[in-house]
Amino acid sequence: MATHASAPALAAAAAQPPSAGSHTPLPYTPNCRRILQDADHLLIGVSPGNGYFGIPTLTRMFRWAHATFGRVDVIVPDRSLASNYRAQGYPEQAARKKARTEVSCVRRRVRRAWERGEIPEEHRRAHLLSDLARSDAYEQLHLRVRNALTMDGRIRALCRSLSARAVPVAAAASGTPGDPGTATGSAEDGGAEPGGTGGDATALALEYLIDELPFFIDTPSILGAPSSLACYHAPVGFADLLYTEDGPLHAAANQGFVLLKDHVTQQ
Repeated sequence: MATHASAPALAAAAAQPPSAGSHTPLPYTPNCRRILQDADHLLIGVSPGNGYFGIPTLTRMFRWAHATFGRVDVIVPDRSLASNYRAQGYPEQAARKKARTEVSCVRRRVRRAWERGEIPEEHRRAHLLSDLARSDAYEQLHLRVRNALTMDGRIRALCRSLSARAVPVAAAASGTPGDPGTATGSAEDGGAEPGGTGGDATALALEYLIDELPFFIDTPSILGAPSSLACYHAPVGFADLLYTEDGPLHAAANQGFVLLKDHVTQQ
């Protein structure tokens, strides 16, 4: 994900007082701040292969989240993970194997963090994205995202650019894995249609973002929460698109986003 903070995010951060405990949630807009005050629900996405989500970090996050919100759900975005590895240059079979390995690893880390954090078993709610994707609400949101990328060139350009930066696609055409952090390409590089699975590495990487966006748009309709906040430890490049602009992907009124500052890792 792109890591730039816009004016709304900076203003929200300045207005938000430091919180007690291990984390400070920085709401992106005034509406996000209102949803934070309600504290109904927090969605924590734990990305496979992301070194940030170690057991100590997850333990602190889970302890804080369960003490702050009425309900907490963890989601592991597994559905298009193999597409990310294919974008990096892994052959299809190797990409699928690596995806399975990484998903199993992150699920173990989540379980160990729950145990270390002494989270009661009845509050340990975790989901694979592929399981939640079977719901009608998710399918409708997923279709809405795909339609927006097809019909709106500006949205398509932004999402392709973010995907290219987030995934190291430089070596994909050669069939060899690229080095982490060497994402190349741009939103105007042409190639396959949005969400395609041809030779365009950026389009492969885009599948992962397409699968995640429904949870930033309307988690309450998917999980049945009164209101919900998605969170991440770094700014997300699509936040303005969803939370400040009145476009086809504008988030539901009861959906928000917080930048989650960890006082240990983000000194």
